[in-house]
Amino acid sequence: MKLGSVTNSPPTNEEPNLAPLIDIIFILLIFFVVTTTFAKDLGIEVKRPKAGTATEQPAHLVRVAVGANGQFAVDGRATSSWRLEAEVEDRIAHCAEKSVLVVADRSIDAKTLVGVMDTCRKAGAVQVAVAVDEQ
Repeated sequence: MKLGSVTNSPPTNEEPNLAPLIDIIFILLIFFVVTTTFAKDLGIEVKRPKAGTATEQPAHLVRVAVGANGQFAVDGRATSSWRLEAEVEDRIAHCAEKSVLVVADRSIDAKTLVGVMDTCRKAGAVQVAVAVDEQ
């Protein structure tokens, strides 16, 4: 080989190694799946009433939803009015604070709401709260 001469090397087809990039993407995906908090579904659609004195409740409550047409759901599972007390009692047995959050539609009457709250008390709830939207 002489000085100043150019040698032609055969062209190489080098592609970037994507394995580390794919590993990082999967690690990020796993991280976001593990750290995501999922909203609890009530099981029925409820339009909550508005109130100016709303206070924040802890997240680990038993949720009782009361729909506009008289449907009931306990922690997202539909139930009937005659099974409501047993369902709430079963859920409260697994809850340390024995608290119930009643999420009632704004169109239900006060008699139904008070009846649901009394049923929750009979089932063993120590604290019964009603969910509202802030004004």
